[in-house]
Amino acid sequence: MWLLRRLRNRRYTGISTKLFVLVFLSVVGLFLVIGLFGYQRLFNPIKQNNEAVLQDSVVQVENYLKTFMNNIQGLLLLLSNPIINDSLGKEDIARLLETMMTQHSEEFDAIFLIEGEAISSCSPFSYQFFVPEKQVADIVRQMSGDSGVWWSPPYQSGGRQSLSVAKRIDAKRIIVFDLNLSSLTGPSVVQNKEKAVFLFTEHGQPIAFNMPLTSRAGMMEYESIVGHLQSLTSANQRYYDRVHTETAAYKVLRSDQNRWNWVVFSIVKESEAYPLLALLEQQIVVVLLVAVILAAFLSMWIARYIQVPVGAITKQMKVGARGALDARVSLKRSDEFAFITDAFNRMMESIQTLFDDLRLVEEKKRQLELKALQSQIHPHFLHNTLSAIYCLDQAGRAAEMAGMLRALTGLLQYSTDKTGDIVTVEEELRQLEQYDVLMKLRYGDVFRLDLVVRDESLVAPIPKLTLITLVENSIFYGLGTGETNHIIVAGMASAEGETWLEVSDTGPGIEPSKLKSLLAGVPSLGRHKGLNNLGLRNIHERIRLHFGESYGLSFPEESEEGLLICVRLPEPDGPEAWRVKVEGGREAC
Repeated sequence: MWLLRRLRNRRYTGISTKLFVLVFLSVVGLFLVIGLFGYQRLFNPIKQNNEAVLQDSVVQVENYLKTFMNNIQGLLLLLSNPIINDSLGKEDIARLLETMMTQHSEEFDAIFLIEGEAISSCSPFSYQFFVPEKQVADIVRQMSGDSGVWWSPPYQSGGRQSLSVAKRIDAKRIIVFDLNLSSLTGPSVVQNKEKAVFLFTEHGQPIAFNMPLTSRAGMMEYESIVGHLQSLTSANQRYYDRVHTETAAYKVLRSDQNRWNWVVFSIVKESEAYPLLALLEQQIVVVLLVAVILAAFLSMWIARYIQVPVGAITKQMKVGARGALDARVSLKRSDEFAFITDAFNRMMESIQTLFDDLRLVEEKKRQLELKALQSQIHPHFLHNTLSAIYCLDQAGRAAEMAGMLRALTGLLQYSTDKTGDIVTVEEELRQLEQYDVLMKLRYGDVFRLDLVVRDESLVAPIPKLTLITLVENSIFYGLGTGETNHIIVAGMASAEGETWLEVSDTGPGIEPSKLKSLLAGVPSLGRHKGLNNLGLRNIHERIRLHFGESYGLSFPEESEEGLLICVRLPEPDGPEAWRVKVEGGREAC
């Protein structure tokens, strides 16, 4: 049932389970066929041998009956000799009968001499007092005209079956033997105690048996067997038969090859008839049990030999299918699975290499696009700034014009520098101040910029033009409100050691839907043109590209007016460390 449930379950329909079932059934079936073949080859010889033993019991009783009859007749002829009887006195005859009785005490119940119609001598002496007068009269009557040996039918005497044999000596005397028929199946005749022998008359009357009757169950079994055997006495040939009782089944052999036509049955329990076969069956069961254990062990070993590599390869294939390109199979094998494992690992390495190359190309492409976008100075910005410088020149404000030119030159050099994209917050704030000068000369007091950045945050790394772009957005979105837009750039270190910068303003703010468009990369500066085309999304992507997915821009909804933009930057390592990183970045770019 367990195996069937496993086979019904789709989870267990793999090649290892099928291989286990196939090998298990094959090994058990092979042992079963070998066992049945050997059992069949040995069955007939063992059966014939045991039937021969059963037949020996019948032959043994038959031969004993013939010998017994001949001995009885010989003794009768000896004792019925008139010369011997005439030469012996009454005491001598009594002594002779006693001697003969002693020699044949198992076969004889008594020996007695009849003169006229009375017993004149008997051995044992007391037996004569128990012999019915009718029995003596019947013997005299039967022997009145018979000079040969007379055999009476079996009769019940003293709780057992007896038989009388008589021979006339002369006209007045008859010698008689009372035979104990139980001796015909005694231990001296039937030496195999496992075989039960029953003796019946041809009419089905029980004569003798050697079956022990030591219990009530034994008595009931005996009566049942006798009842079945009586129905078999009418058969006229020797053959094997079966007798079934309530407790057992018996193998039966019948024979009636004797002068009296008595029927001899030799029976044995079928469970005991073939002890070698029973032993052989036990050995076959043991062999099959060993075969099952061996088949289970061998099947499990073979199934595991296949299941382990298949399971390992399948598991890693599923891992690779989920996108884990570092999935590899590790097997110490030297068979076909080793080639499959090597091929799978090479395939995953190739896929990972191609994916890494593709990702590197995409990152380089994004970097180039961002750097190209960053390096593009918007012509409107230059036009408006130069126009403002020209106006200062016409107005004779040379000092302000010189400061504006210095600020524009430094800002253009900072924006178009090809040697690196990562600077410190301090450098970004310095350029932001130059940008503030330019925008103040262009727009006047429409905005006010304050920088509140702690010293520990000045050494933090930041992509170039990040703060300038965020301040530029705040300036442009605050134009036209008629009020001064207060822009604050603040910075501090977080508890985790990271640097947090905030750019806030008091302008009209940006609607969430419009802010979403800006983050999606849709430019929406209207008629105002800034330093370059960098937008909020590009700033966000640049930070993530350089420092990781956990950094970038966020927009808390805590401010009551204007817009608040948070910039999350990694932990600063100090000016020297970032100088090396920046130089490394320059070389990489």
